[in-house]
Amino acid sequence: MEEIRSILTQDEFQTKEIPSQCAVERDRVRLVCVGKILQLLEGCACPMGALSREFLKRLSLQEDAVALVDTEAGIEHFGRGVETGVDTVLAVIEPSFDSLELAEKISALAAEVGMKGAWGILNKVTSEEIAQRLREELEGRGISVIGSIGYDPEVFQAGLEGRPMSGSKAEKDIEEILERLL
Repeated sequence: MEEIRSILTQDEFQTKEIPSQCAVERDRVRLVCVGKILQLLEGCACPMGALSREFLKRLSLQEDAVALVDTEAGIEHFGRGVETGVDTVLAVIEPSFDSLELAEKISALAAEVGMKGAWGILNKVTSEEIAQRLREELEGRGISVIGSIGYDPEVFQAGLEGRPMSGSKAEKDIEEILERLL
């Protein structure tokens, strides 16, 4: 616990300084969980959001490093300032009107924070016609689409069984998006 406190008092820290009890590493990828409610009656998520915000503000990445932050769906984390420590937002957009509206709001909030970019990733797309329609709608709203993940029952099956995807079409779609990002 003392190691964790010492990091939070620093103006800046690197991923290698994060205590091993707070991170899991595999294939040069470090996974850190910050800001999740884990127990009954832990209270409001706002303190967790503040912790996430401060963590990201102080995290100093090496030249070839990338931090990918997975937030809860929606825009609540913008209200807590979590995005003030990031460069870019990737909005995962499903084929629905609500998702398009939310993506537009996310893009506007990202611009307010002064981010370099906000991109869309289409998800659960059932056809190229639907993907094209979504791209056109998003372009009209000023949102660039960086990639598309097709609807893939393997994703749901893997999630149901608690195992990683392997060899699915969605996995290939995600790899293509990562290549574009990096």
